[in-house]
Amino acid sequence: MATNVSEKDKTLHEVIDFLEKEWDAANNASDNPDEEVLKYDFYDGMTTAYEHVINYCRHLLGYSGSMPSEVSNQSEDAKE
Repeated sequence: MATNVSEKDKTLHEVIDFLEKEWDAANNASDNPDEEVLKYDFYDGMTTAYEHVINYCRHLLGYSGSMPSEVSNQSEDAKE
């Protein structure tokens, strides 16, 4: 498990790269007009699932958890 944001982002990028390769393969298979209808639907569903997971991984990039409740030098104490 990643211990900091940069390690987590590196891992997410690796997962995204893998999923994009799998998405390409499934997309190519679904574009084959010689495939049976059931296979086409199967690969089309796979590409949709890969897209959802890729988008979710991209959403997680750079996010390490809860945001700080206060930004330094912007609290009421810093006005003096």
